[in-house]
Amino acid sequence: MKRKIIKQANQAYTITLPINWIRENNLSQNSELDITQNGKSLIVNTDEKHFGGSAKIDISNLPSSTGAIYIRIAALYAKGVDEITITSNKDRTKEIIEIVSSLLGLALVSQDKDKNYIIKDVSGTNYHNLDEIFKRTFQILLSFYESAIEDIFGASSEKLEDLKARDIEVNKFCLYLQRTINKNSYSGEINGRIVFTYSFELEKIGDEISKLWKTNIESKTKKPEKLKEIAEITKKLLEYSFDLYHQNTYNSKLVDEIFKLKFKLRDLAQKLFKTNKESLNFSRHLIKIAEDSTDLIHLTLMRNISL
Repeated sequence: MKRKIIKQANQAYTITLPINWIRENNLSQNSELDITQNGKSLIVNTDEKHFGGSAKIDISNLPSSTGAIYIRIAALYAKGVDEITITSNKDRTKEIIEIVSSLLGLALVSQDKDKNYIIKDVSGTNYHNLDEIFKRTFQILLSFYESAIEDIFGASSEKLEDLKARDIEVNKFCLYLQRTINKNSYSGEINGRIVFTYSFELEKIGDEISKLWKTNIESKTKKPEKLKEIAEITKKLLEYSFDLYHQNTYNSKLVDEIFKLKFKLRDLAQKLFKTNKESLNFSRHLIKIAEDSTDLIHLTLMRNISL
């Protein structure tokens, strides 16, 4: 839709807001709005919480494993649903409590003798502060990777059950980020798609770090010094890609440095494979983390370019 700009006597400019949007959000002449400038766009948000509605799922025919139930609940959670009613033909209390504990803001608020469960968002979060949630997710991913490198090239004392707990914590924030994105309003469909794709890429990077660490736990292979160098370069790529996200202008020097490191990494990995084939599995995961990190540049540029 288009709106004409109206010049006021005091040099200010005004535009009218769509009446349907005003009614849907229960706004009046005394209501306050949050306005965010994003290039040539203005994003207008109400102070009200963005409700995502409710959904119902029947898990009667699903396997008894937590994973089969988790992927359905997690998908609804990431989509922005605020209340999920779950029906089952057998007791699933243990699995549901475990799942709810891995999703920020959700709680099991009701269950009855007929094996019906209701989980709700009880956080009271307004989901407006997207940048802060992005920063927190970046920090968690970097911390996860730093811990992995320290253990892999150090004591190698991590256990699978400990790694699983770490992975759950990383996924918890990645899903919360996706949920926040879906509950926010955007100046256009494209911007929404870009930031959601970015959040999905972060989740993939977290999964790859987990696979790298799991490889070390299961193999206990001796790691050459060159492999550690590759791991450190990958960490630097991850840091640079995150730094670029928070810069509103195109930083050509930083982008050039990222690609130099990427090509150096490939060269080191090829040379290492020729002399130490046992490091192949480690190198494969490290290269994937590096490639996914540099792919974030493309999304960052799409997000910052003003049309």
